[in-house]
Amino acid sequence: MLARLKSDFHLAMLTLVGAIIVLCVTPYGVYRLYTGSYIVGVADMLMVLSAVFATRMAWRTGDTVNPGLFLALVFCAGAFLVCVKLGSDGVFWVYPFLVFVFFLVSPIRAFLLLLLMLSGLFLIGSVLPDLIFASTFQMMAFFVTTTITSIFSFIFAYRAQVQRQELERLATTDSLTGALNRRTLNDQLAVAIDEFAKTGKQCGLILLDLDHFKQVNDKHGHKVGDKTLTELVQVLQSMMRLKDQVFRFGGEEFVVLIANIAPANFERFAEKLRAGVERKIVLPDGVHITTSIGATMLQANEDWEAWLHRADMALYQAKHQGRNQVVMA
Repeated sequence: MLARLKSDFHLAMLTLVGAIIVLCVTPYGVYRLYTGSYIVGVADMLMVLSAVFATRMAWRTGDTVNPGLFLALVFCAGAFLVCVKLGSDGVFWVYPFLVFVFFLVSPIRAFLLLLLMLSGLFLIGSVLPDLIFASTFQMMAFFVTTTITSIFSFIFAYRAQVQRQELERLATTDSLTGALNRRTLNDQLAVAIDEFAKTGKQCGLILLDLDHFKQVNDKHGHKVGDKTLTELVQVLQSMMRLKDQVFRFGGEEFVVLIANIAPANFERFAEKLRAGVERKIVLPDGVHITTSIGATMLQANEDWEAWLHRADMALYQAKHQGRNQVVMA
C-alpha cells in the first residue's frame, strides 16, 4: 500500500484529500443534521460519501483522473451550496476546497472550475447582496482574497506538474537518444504479456544492434557515435506506428516493441526497419550503417525474460551469419 502511494502521486493526493474530508467534514455534517440544518448537513455528508467513493474507485481501478474530476465537481457544488445556505459563515469553507481542487485535477481544469464557482457566488452576491455577504466590502474582500489564492495555487500546481513530468521523463527515458530506458522496457514487456493473456493481442519483439559500431567511435569519434545513436532512434520512430515503442537496451543495442501485429506481418516489419536504417543513416565518410536484428513473437505462457532471451539468441545468430540481416526466433 505504501509503495503504491509513493509511486503514484495523484493517488496519494486523492487519498490524502479524501481522508481530510472524512475526518474534518463528517463532524460538521453530523452537527448540522443534529441542529436541524438539513440541507447543509446533507451536502456535507454527500461530500464525505463522495470522497470515500472516489478514493475507493481510484484504488480499485488505478484511474485517478475521473475520480479526481468527480470529487472536484462535488466539492465546488458543495462549497457553493454551503455559501448560499450559511451566508458569510459558509464562505470560510471555500478556501480549503479551493486548495483541494488543485490536488484533484489538472491546474487548468481546477482554475476553470473555481472560476465558474466564484463567478456564481459573485452573481448571487450582486443580485441578492444580503444572502451571502454581510456587506459589499466583505464581498469584494472575499473575491480579492480568493482570486489571489487561486492564482498562487495555480502557479504552484502548474510548476509542480511540470517538475513531475520532467522527473518522470528522466526516470523513463535515455538521456542521450530520447528512447525509453531499460527499466521502462521491463515494465512494458510485462504489460504486453498481461494484455496478451487477457485479450489475445499478439506482440512482437525486435532486438537490433548496430554493426561494427566500435569502429564508428574509433574512426570518427564519440561525438559522431552519439549522433548516430540519436539518429537511429529518430529513424526507427519515423517507421513505427504510434503505439509501438523503442527502448535503448544498452550501448548500441535497441529494442522495438511492436503492439498488436500478426505474425505474417511481423517479419516484413522487421525487414522494413533493417532496410530503413541502412538507407537513412550515413556516416561522414559516406559509409552506410547497417544493423543486425533478432525478432520474435510472444508465445503463450512465456515470461518477459524468456521472450527477450529468444530475441537475443536470434540477434546472436544474425551476427554470426554475417550481420545486416533479420533472424526470426
